[in-house]
Amino acid sequence: RKGVLNTRPPPFRYAPPAFSAPVARRMPLCCGRSVQQDVSEPSASRRTGGRVSPVGSQKELTSDTNASSTLDDGEDNLSVRHTQLHVRARSEHPRYPRRVQVLDAHVPWSSSIEGYRPTDFVAKSVLENDCTVKEGGWADPAEPDREAIARRGSYEHEKRRLPVRFDELGRPLNPVGRTGMCNRGGLGKWGPNHAADPIVTRFDPASGRLQVAAIVRSDNGVIALPGGMVDAGEIVSATVRREFAEEVLNLPSEAQRSEVTRLLDQLFAGGGGGKVVYRGYVDDPRNTDNAWMETTAFHFHATGAAARLQLTAGGDAARAFWLPVSPSSKEYASMLADHRAWVDQAAATLHKGGGASQSASLASRPPPATSSQPAAQGLDARLKSLGQARGRQ
Repeated sequence: RKGVLNTRPPPFRYAPPAFSAPVARRMPLCCGRSVQQDVSEPSASRRTGGRVSPVGSQKELTSDTNASSTLDDGEDNLSVRHTQLHVRARSEHPRYPRRVQVLDAHVPWSSSIEGYRPTDFVAKSVLENDCTVKEGGWADPAEPDREAIARRGSYEHEKRRLPVRFDELGRPLNPVGRTGMCNRGGLGKWGPNHAADPIVTRFDPASGRLQVAAIVRSDNGVIALPGGMVDAGEIVSATVRREFAEEVLNLPSEAQRSEVTRLLDQLFAGGGGGKVVYRGYVDDPRNTDNAWMETTAFHFHATGAAARLQLTAGGDAARAFWLPVSPSSKEYASMLADHRAWVDQAAATLHKGGGASQSASLASRPPPATSSQPAAQGLDARLKSLGQARGRQ
């Protein structure tokens, strides 16, 4: 209109921020072009002919939500909606050099960027633990092995029913998109690095309120679920139990450890009693263009003597405690967002009477917690009453 200044922004020109860290170097354009597809290893869903069904949706969760209505809104839509952008994977990590800035519009590999030169970084500890050089090493060799990556498999690619893609240097490409950093960073494996996260809940014997076993991470002070990397040759259910015992049940005496082992046998039921709440890509600040975190989150509900376990920090945990699952808890509100969303979904399952004893199945990524506070408080109150009712049985 007349008299109004033209505020239209100038055309965008990609300008990576200056970088001066001596441990990293700029690489020629490599991660955004000449993408090749590996079609030698079909996804698990194609091999078996089975369909992967999600257990989460973007619907708002309230105390009156029908459980069946939250289970299946379409796998493809869920995959795109929940992983179309990653945020923490583009953020700074205290042990990483500075990343090249990547705008939201430039995260997908399908978007064209002239002059994208991600920071190339691999940690010294990764190189020192090359499994082809060091006995017992936990890291892949410096050159990616396509066959090894295919054997390892990717939860996210299986969920999307897509093959792993590789750049012109033969390095696997992050399924969500650019992160501003290439190579492996601090992750040992090219492509997916598999972890496991146990969601262990209980109704507090004193108050009847729902609680979840949580830790404060020693490296960054973040409240999270106890969890860790899957060891070579280890099944995921074994990792869940091992990580739970290492991080929240650090007991000094042999007698205590013996009793806790018996209770863990009951709680984890050989790994077959947990329900998979989520399996797939994790938005993690350690991720790079060529290495990323994937996890399986299992839910187990503790009852009886197992619900009275006293948690003691160990491993990578600075603190271990029973965290109230409630919007009124500041600590719960500050929990790592993905982990809190998984706990919310497990809580909804308990509220609907499903418990955590259903057989494990592949799951799609749950949505961020979008419930309004009054609705969440209503769910919290019903969970409390449910816990008190079960305590009287």
